[in-house]
Amino acid sequence: MPETPQEWYARVSAAVASEGHRESDLQRWSSWPWTGTLTPKLLEPPVESEPARRGAGSENCLICDGSSTLDPAYVVWHDDVFMLGMPHEPRSLPFALFLMPRRHAELGDLTPEEAHRQGELLATVDAAAQHVLHIPRVQAALWGDGTEHLHWWLYARPTGMLQLRGTFLSHWDDLLPAVPSARFRADQVLVAQEVARRPVGKQWRSKGAASMGLDAHDQQADGSTAPRTFRTSERCLRRLPSAPPGSCTVRCGHRVCPGSPHRRLSSGVFEGLIDSS
Repeated sequence: MPETPQEWYARVSAAVASEGHRESDLQRWSSWPWTGTLTPKLLEPPVESEPARRGAGSENCLICDGSSTLDPAYVVWHDDVFMLGMPHEPRSLPFALFLMPRRHAELGDLTPEEAHRQGELLATVDAAAQHVLHIPRVQAALWGDGTEHLHWWLYARPTGMLQLRGTFLSHWDDLLPAVPSARFRADQVLVAQEVARRPVGKQWRSKGAASMGLDAHDQQADGSTAPRTFRTSERCLRRLPSAPPGSCTVRCGHRVCPGSPHRRLSSGVFEGLIDSS
């Protein structure tokens, strides 16, 4: 029969007392964030029952609140099933987003359809982030010990920063100075817009207004969309190579009509014609 937590603790703590901790070569890893000698803490016995996690049973769940309000300060992309959310705390890495189901669920609660969608989005976010940012790949982590609502941690190091590879990336993220908030948000929005531009990001849209900023009045009677003039307060993130000086392409989740430059209205605000098809 499998060991009980109490049996596991008794065996391991007895072995530590008689033989000590296992030798580790972590300090020789180039990605190890610390210098000097570290001493392992005393192993504490298991508790009788685990503490309740934040948002347990969807009560006072901040992720559920975000799914309900779709506050753009937090949710940078969504469909009817999943959403991408911004971290609440400052981050030092160039990419860090949460992938979360819209409904209150843990990993084992997902339906086969939701699990399929989750896999599509994990792959798409990885490809989108590599396409628009200077990162080699996205790392995905799942803990869930603090909050019950499923949330994948997706983050990435800058390309070429080999010291940040592997297991300790999240520790480096906590230790290094934070990216300026405006710069960090602009980069995360850029990834979200690239996700929305790709086929997977365009699926599973709501029956009303589509995600990524397309308003309901932009939809035609047959459900299609037509080119329209739009304004955006997002940063001018990418310039068309063939565009004349002073024009730009704002990646807002829609394709910009070829040859349609954007007119600068004010600082950080542009106007142009988009093709939402």
